[in-house]
Amino acid sequence: MNNGRKLNEDDRQIWHRVARTVRPLSAPNTGAKPDIYVHIPLAPAPILHHSKEDIQTRTDKKVRRGQVHIDRTIDLHDMTRDAAFASLRRRLVMAHECGHRTVLVITGKGANLQGILRQSLHGWLNDPSLRYLIANIAPAHIRHGGAGAFYVFLKRK
Repeated sequence: MNNGRKLNEDDRQIWHRVARTVRPLSAPNTGAKPDIYVHIPLAPAPILHHSKEDIQTRTDKKVRRGQVHIDRTIDLHDMTRDAAFASLRRRLVMAHECGHRTVLVITGKGANLQGILRQSLHGWLNDPSLRYLIANIAPAHIRHGGAGAFYVFLKRK
C-alpha cells in the first residue's frame, strides 16, 4: 500500500533488513537461515516447595473478594515457558516504570492445576531480575481468572 510518502534513509535500511528475511512462497527452500536472531533467556525451573524467603501471599479481604483495582494485565497463555518468562519480566519492568501497582498475570490452569506456567510463576517472581519489584502475590478472584491467574503487587518506585 503506497500512501505517497517517500522513504527516508532510516526507513529504507529497516525495509532492507526485513526484506532479507522474507522468502517468496513459490521459491524453493534453500535451507539458508535468516540473518536476524532473537535471544530469549531461559526461564528458571518451577519451584514446587516455597521457602520462608519467598514472596508473601496476600490474604486480605479486598483480595479475597476480588475488589482489587488492576492497573495492567499480562496474559501468558499459549507461550512456551522461556517465552513466557521473557515476556513477564519485560512487562513487569514496564509496569513498574509506569508506576502501576497491581498487575493481573494470567497463566492458565493447566491439566489438574498442574500447568507449567502456573507452577513456574512463583519461582519467576523470586528470580533476582524481578524480586526487587515484587511486594506481594495473591491468587485471583474467580471474576479475574480464578485458579488460572494471580495478582502481582508491585513496590513503589
